[in-house]
Amino acid sequence: MAGIRCVTPTRWRKARYGHSGPSAMISCSGARPLGAPSLLDAHCPHLGAHLGHGGRVDGERLRCPFHGWTFDGAGACVAIPYSPDAPLDRRRVVSWPVAQQGGILFAWWHPTGEAPRFELVRLDEPACGEWSRYRRHRWSVASVWQELQENLVDSAHFRYLHGVQSLPAFDCFEADGPVLEIKMSQDFMTPRGVQPGFIATRLVGPYIASVRFSIGSLAEIRFVTAVTPIEREGVALELSFSARLAGIESPDMSLALIDEVIRQVDQDVVIWNNKAHWPQPMLAPGDGPIMRFRRWTEQFSALGD
Repeated sequence: MAGIRCVTPTRWRKARYGHSGPSAMISCSGARPLGAPSLLDAHCPHLGAHLGHGGRVDGERLRCPFHGWTFDGAGACVAIPYSPDAPLDRRRVVSWPVAQQGGILFAWWHPTGEAPRFELVRLDEPACGEWSRYRRHRWSVASVWQELQENLVDSAHFRYLHGVQSLPAFDCFEADGPVLEIKMSQDFMTPRGVQPGFIATRLVGPYIASVRFSIGSLAEIRFVTAVTPIEREGVALELSFSARLAGIESPDMSLALIDEVIRQVDQDVVIWNNKAHWPQPMLAPGDGPIMRFRRWTEQFSALGD
């Protein structure tokens, strides 16, 4: 990807959905609340077996499938079944801070294991009964996280790539440390004619965003976006959608709006997979606050830590 300095920032990232724990995420023990989630590195410190392939949760413990070494939720080795007298104090798996909101588990990562630099502020959570259950969609993208997240402030592309009725107007771009509030308003063509609407986004760090998309009194959806770097120029993008079903004129249109967002992201992926990244792009009025967004993301760089 031409011209980009690829930086993996310190951040909160989505780990899994809370109702189905990942293979290396187990209930905590010891000083942590009973039953709270825990996230451990994937490989056993003994001989490197992957704890997510055949490892078993036994109460509040995780047992390695290779030799039965057992770890608590903080990553400490608590048992070696064939060597009961072996010292255990330095035998451990790295554990990572986790937080849970709205049925989604988030994990903090730092290259040297530093504690979280900022809290995961509360994301908007749809009220039970008024909103649909999460619908999830995932894309693999041959790009870097910066390209995906800049889309949130690239106002002109909504008109020319996605074909929306008008160019959006920026109503809000407010940064408060690691939190960024964005709001765009625009008109949308619907079966009932042109309707005013807005897209309000709250970013918490560079990788996690809560988005509210509303079209007049007709339809509304909320979704959580999560970007996860997989390799130097490859990321996973996951969206978790919920449609408003009560207090809205057209619940079916809310559900259809999810399909429309997925269609638009499919179009974005084609662009992301094939574009270059210019550190100093030739911007024009109406492009949106792209450079302001880039300056905001600089605080999350792990370089120099």
